[in-house]
Amino acid sequence: MGEVRTLWASVVLALCVVGLLLVVPFLVLQGFLASFPVFGTSTHEGDGYLTWAAWLGAGLPLVGVVVAAATRRRGWTWFFGICLLVAIAVAGMNWAYHVRHAPPAPPGPRHCVERSGGGTECPGG
Repeated sequence: MGEVRTLWASVVLALCVVGLLLVVPFLVLQGFLASFPVFGTSTHEGDGYLTWAAWLGAGLPLVGVVVAAATRRRGWTWFFGICLLVAIAVAGMNWAYHVRHAPPAPPGPRHCVERSGGGTECPGG
């Protein structure tokens, strides 16, 4: 039974490595080429590729760390752990960029407005 577990762990780790080193960069390249502005037009056609690259770039290292740590493969645990830290850093920088460049909140009323037919909610009134 231990040989079957080792075999499946090896297959999962191999698929994770191939996905990280070949599939994710391919999807990023496809997304870049599909979103590349031609003649000054801006398109979002590559967003699907980039979304898949982001999910695989974060999910594959997580699966790899879990499988490698469960089977006590220290080298693979380090490899996938470093890949996971890089994915977390990229996601954090992306989040900070979107927070910093978020559209401002719509302005509320800037002065006290009294309404007829009820009490006033104006301060001091």
